[in-house]
Amino acid sequence: MMKAAARVAMALLAALGLTRASAQVDPDTITNVYHLGPLVIHGRAEGLNLEGFMRQVQEDTTFLHAFLNMKYYPHEVKSGLKVRNKGEKEMATLYREGRLVRKERVVQLLVDSAQESGKLRTRNGDMRYLTAELYDDLFWPKGSWRADNTIDTYQSGRQSSGKIEKYKDELKKFMFNPGQEIASVPFIGDKLALFDPEMLPYYDFGIDHSHRNGQLCWEFTALAKDSVDGKRAKDGATVIKSMRTWFDQRTMQVIAREYWIAHASLLLDFDISIQVDNTLVGEELVPTYIRYDGDWDIPFKKRELVKFWLRMGAWEVD
Repeated sequence: MMKAAARVAMALLAALGLTRASAQVDPDTITNVYHLGPLVIHGRAEGLNLEGFMRQVQEDTTFLHAFLNMKYYPHEVKSGLKVRNKGEKEMATLYREGRLVRKERVVQLLVDSAQESGKLRTRNGDMRYLTAELYDDLFWPKGSWRADNTIDTYQSGRQSSGKIEKYKDELKKFMFNPGQEIASVPFIGDKLALFDPEMLPYYDFGIDHSHRNGQLCWEFTALAKDSVDGKRAKDGATVIKSMRTWFDQRTMQVIAREYWIAHASLLLDFDISIQVDNTLVGEELVPTYIRYDGDWDIPFKKRELVKFWLRMGAWEVD
């Protein structure tokens, strides 16, 4: 049980990837489970429809490309991480400022300043908390690497042998290709298949006209229902409680995405929200803000209540 729970935790905490979804959506199964905002009706008459947005969410690569740009184009970054206990008392913090530099084809993230408090690390310097470990590994990589922001290179390099790398890769699928089943995540992997015909009845889907980060957007939403066919939805029927994606109406690039995922059982109890905002610098989409707020309770492990955020700016896009 402990190994299974830890595997789920590792997979779900890693925040960022992409593989093509295998589930096919039958338009007949979603006829009555979505709404269109009043300003979208005219667009739908010109070919805008829910099925097309589902495919757009599943097949989009712009969100992944923005993440790859975060490790390619020079920029400045500020971030903070806080660990709390059950009573919301602050246990440990970590604040850092840094900048990504690139010299020819070599990239490195330099830490300009850091402030740390509390018992964040063990005596040998390792992170005490799984969330903090993955945050550190994903967003503050050590050493240098070859500059490359192409999706083909990313996909070809995804076969990693390390355990943590494998777990990170599993939920990278979730963030960048939402709606795909992740079979290797035990007990709940199939419930991540948001667009699978078996999961569709548990959600209300919507498309609306919206603004985000100064851009005119289409807002695609998927919200878990409280009841299905007049009966209260079963506890644990869904893991993705809400998902919102904002597409730039001109380019269909992902301007922002927000998730709320939650699950409660004897094996695993978590409640996590994630927000990512992007902006266009020149012709490139880049992240500007990432926020994570998570509560984990895993058997044989201490409960983890961790928040972290990153702000990125002063992008140098060539």
